[in-house]
This record gives sequence, C-alpha cells and structure tokens, in this order.
Amino acid sequence: MEKTSIKAIVENRFRALGARQLTLYPSGVCWTLNETFFRVEILTDFWVIEWTDNRSYALNNCFEDLDPMPYDLSELEIIQQVDKLLL
Repeated sequence: MEKTSIKAIVENRFRALGARQLTLYPSGVCWTLNETFFRVEILTDFWVIEWTDNRSYALNNCFEDLDPMPYDLSELEIIQQVDKLLL
C-alpha cells in the first residue's frame, strides 16, 4: 500500500473514533484522544503510530513507539492496529 494511503487511513480512523487534530511545535500534526497524543510516522521501510500521554513530551517531539508495521497490510489490518491502540 502507498505511504500516503496508510497515513490517510490511520488519520481517518483517528477522526472516526473522536480524536482531534492539532498542531504542536515542533511535533507537527498530532491527534489527541482522551488526553493522549498520537501521530503517524511514515518511514522508509515501515510505519508506526507514536503516542504519549505527557503534553510536555508531545510538545518536545518525544513520543513512544509502537512496534513497526509493514506497508503490505490491508486497510482492515491497519484499522485493527489503530483500534488495538486506541480502544
């Protein structure tokens, strides 16, 4: 799957679950749900959802990493990964 497609699927799922998009400097575009900050990182060989429940960490670009996920996941598998983290 294309990198931009993965990012769109994840961010659409964040939105559907009630997450709010915001911009933090220097972290960039993030999402917040239940006082936890999330973002999607699209890297060269894999992608991750990063999170922190500490606003100071989020503001300083410090997130915790989930396990790296490959690009060859289906849309349903991507949504399941997001749900596993958020629900």
